[in-house]
Amino acid sequence: MTNKLSNYAVITLQIWVPHTYSGDIVVTLTSPGYSGTSIYITNRRGSSYDDVFDGTLFADSAANSVATYNFKANGVVTPLKPESPFSTFRGKNPNGQWEVDFYDNASGDNGKVNKLILTIQGKNF
Repeated sequence: MTNKLSNYAVITLQIWVPHTYSGDIVVTLTSPGYSGTSIYITNRRGSSYDDVFDGTLFADSAANSVATYNFKANGVVTPLKPESPFSTFRGKNPNGQWEVDFYDNASGDNGKVNKLILTIQGKNF
């Protein structure tokens, strides 16, 4: 028995975050433990468009990355690779409380977190 995610583990995060200026949003994911590992899911991406992360599935296997995607209109963009890969968590202990933090780095616009789903599938071969 192991307390570490295998090299075959798959992590995804789906978020429902309606916001009137998606480029204001920063989302991070932190693994359990006192010195948990943190990655950026999105760091002020989405440009001036509304609601691009209101249902977005983030997965390492997505064809487009949130860091390089050319946002062109209001509305959900999905799936996207996160800013930093979920594979960063492989070899880490997944047991315990994971933390997802949402920040709005500007004033004058509205947004909220409606829902999130963090999925961790470990594959051991």
